[in-house]
Amino acid sequence: MAEKRVVLRDIAEKAGVHLTTVARAIKNDPRVNPKTLERIQSIAREMGYMPDPMLAALSTYRIATRPTLYHGTVAWVTDYPTRDGWMVESFQHYRLGAAEALGRHGYLIEDFWLRAPGLNKRRAVHILESRGIRGLLICPLPSAVGRLGLPLDNFAAVTFGYTMARPAIHRVTTSHYENMQICLRQLYHLGYRRPGFVTWDEISKRVHDQWIAAFRTPPFEGKWAKKIPVLQLAKTPTTFSETNREIFLKWVKTHRPDAVLVVDRHILDWLTEAGYRVPEDIAYVSPSLQESNVDHAGVFETSIDVGRAAGDFLAGLLSRGEYGVPKVPRRVLLDGFWQLGKTARNLTKKTKVAPAEAEA
Repeated sequence: MAEKRVVLRDIAEKAGVHLTTVARAIKNDPRVNPKTLERIQSIAREMGYMPDPMLAALSTYRIATRPTLYHGTVAWVTDYPTRDGWMVESFQHYRLGAAEALGRHGYLIEDFWLRAPGLNKRRAVHILESRGIRGLLICPLPSAVGRLGLPLDNFAAVTFGYTMARPAIHRVTTSHYENMQICLRQLYHLGYRRPGFVTWDEISKRVHDQWIAAFRTPPFEGKWAKKIPVLQLAKTPTTFSETNREIFLKWVKTHRPDAVLVVDRHILDWLTEAGYRVPEDIAYVSPSLQESNVDHAGVFETSIDVGRAAGDFLAGLLSRGEYGVPKVPRRVLLDGFWQLGKTARNLTKKTKVAPAEAEA
């Protein structure tokens, strides 16, 4: 005879609590007293309780097929010196994509600025909890290696990129390494053989030097004309100064790259101001294009899709009651897609000669 499956009602009877309390405790709901939650979960383990995957799938199906109901509010958490300091193009698209995905799950998104006047850690937690907010989307931090001064014990949280070093939580980001590899593969097929890469200290740190690592391990190893050293310009109060411009142009003259891989359009301005024709003399390519870069060659980061993935991820955490800093943080990477644009060209494409010119 098959052994009877342990269900939530069995655990509730043994623990002497209501069925609803058990259901919440199994999902780590912060509304359950921590001691009660620990006791119920211990009883569940002793009794050999295992969630029924078929019931979970049925529940997910019912939620997906019924009209979207309001489930709550999620906070878009920023930690910049000013309220709007986070509003660069890619981050705005993260928020837009996340709001769209969360809306499908029945959640609204609300801005929450950690440096608002009079706000401290304790008050921030109190405000979030009093508004019934249990989900946090944490915008990339101002510094390349940052720490979020907000206790996360009672929240499900997801961040973007790599700037949040502590605490280590789930993160969603574009695949910087793969995006650089895509650029190099495309350049190779277009006939380029001497690509060079220019970056900035601060920007490189924000992506854990993944662009540099990918550039230094190019596809089709051994088939390039030569390896050009990475030019990493220093981050200074005058980053786009005349000094940096001179360093860059000297690097171009010395190494003669046929394509320059960059993460900032100031390089394009420096090239054209110095008399280089793009793409006739040198190609301009970026592994980090945004939606506004419609004319440039490179890889789009698809920041809106990164936001959508983060929104779906957070909704899943909330539905499963996964709160606090995870023991095993997960990382979701999204590849970008290539665009030839107007700043690179196909060097392998032969120019057709008109009949009259051929006879001459």
